[in-house]
Amino acid sequence: MAEEFQVSRPCIREALRILEAVGIVEVRRGKGCYVLRSPDGVDSASMWLSWLATFKHEVLSLLEVREALEAKVAALAAQRASEAELAEMQGIMEEVWQLLEKGALSADVAYALDVRFHQALARASGNPFLMRLSISVGGAMEADRRATMAIPNRARASAEDHQAILDAVKRRDPEGARDAMIRHIQAVARDIGRAGLGL
Repeated sequence: MAEEFQVSRPCIREALRILEAVGIVEVRRGKGCYVLRSPDGVDSASMWLSWLATFKHEVLSLLEVREALEAKVAALAAQRASEAELAEMQGIMEEVWQLLEKGALSADVAYALDVRFHQALARASGNPFLMRLSISVGGAMEADRRATMAIPNRARASAEDHQAILDAVKRRDPEGARDAMIRHIQAVARDIGRAGLGL
């Protein structure tokens, strides 16, 4: 499968984990993968929420890592971001607000914009090692972040959190940016806990 789709084996394993979590396939160790039902008609949000329920503890553990890492990233960005980097982040936020205003911010688009914002913030930290770590952790959490955006109202809440982070960065307020990032990550964790996922 990895060769056929030209992706890595970990990518295939992650896809199978998601499909197994939502009951589309069954993975039998040493025997293979068996389709249990057609994915036709499976609501994307329902699928991701089921995945999130299955992997709740893993998601929350990775969020603890993100909180520690990205709080530092935000503080450094407040000290070091260039005008071009600030403009890039502002542009991302304007795109988010426009889509929200039109009611056109799907979970998939919200996820993509979330990634762009956090990567832009990491670049603005001016630390290439922190940037690589942040992108690496973000990559490890791809499914987690996609699933989180399926929680009702999470996309808007993330937009408000990102705006607060950006406002602190623009004010050149490292403590404010750090605290806003910590509040953001902790709010995501709280939403996962009370999203009615049977957790």
